[in-house]
Amino acid sequence: MNLHALKIFIIVAKHKSITLAANELLISQPAVTIQIRNLEKELNLKLIEGRGRGIQLTLAGEFIYEQGQRLFRLEQNIENKISDFKERNIQLNISSSYIPINYVLPPLLAQYKLLHPHIFINVALGNVANVEKQVLNYESDIGFVVRSNAGHEDLLFDELMTIPFWFIVHPDHHLANKMIKLGDLSSEQIIFRERGSSTRDLLEAIFYSNNCSLPPIGIQLQGLHESIKAVEAGYGATLAPSFSVSNEIKDKKIARVWVEGIEIIQSLYICTRKMEVKTEPFITFIKEKLNENRKVL
Repeated sequence: MNLHALKIFIIVAKHKSITLAANELLISQPAVTIQIRNLEKELNLKLIEGRGRGIQLTLAGEFIYEQGQRLFRLEQNIENKISDFKERNIQLNISSSYIPINYVLPPLLAQYKLLHPHIFINVALGNVANVEKQVLNYESDIGFVVRSNAGHEDLLFDELMTIPFWFIVHPDHHLANKMIKLGDLSSEQIIFRERGSSTRDLLEAIFYSNNCSLPPIGIQLQGLHESIKAVEAGYGATLAPSFSVSNEIKDKKIARVWVEGIEIIQSLYICTRKMEVKTEPFITFIKEKLNENRKVL
């Protein structure tokens, strides 16, 4: 495959415009068009179609665009790593969903940094879908996600620990501290997380798998902390990991709701690209520390 033509196609796809792509590349529009046509001829696939004053990707074009981005990110990743080796710098890029970075990782990252001061650690926050995408696209070396099972087939998922999830309400709520049937929550106002959040996926799966109607979305919030605070303020119910609300329950700021016959458990996974070796020392450290913590508990 002509990688030069592929790079030009990716810029065209990014802008959805041959004109804007030509401006970025500082070449003529006909030169851009020729490269796209040559790539389509080489692949024997139609990649773009005209749409008004711009262009639209075909299904094949969408696939080539996505895979091409991954290819050039890998190229950039290799160049960065070579530069690190030359300069004896090591950078560890981590993506994490909300729960791990707020309740599990900070002390572990601090301990690792103290042991390895020469390693630069960069952490990005996102929902589970974004974390997996960032690892897959070579934007991050490692991802930490909380979910029911392993995710994308091109990534390697290693379970680190299990996390109980509880339904919570305000102490004055009529369901506070009660044992109920799951269907009793179907008519309650529920605080939902955003699309792409594993907690939202879990909530929906619980109701669907038990043949119960999904509750109406009372409020949709992007963030666990915000959801808990809304419950503390007296609104509705939400689903949260136990260690994020145990202190608030103890202080009677919120209350738990027990659901008959249902135990809700998620797993914390560390995800990496397959055949990646650079991250092994860090992963080994994380596993050892979590095992030590379990023994203490």
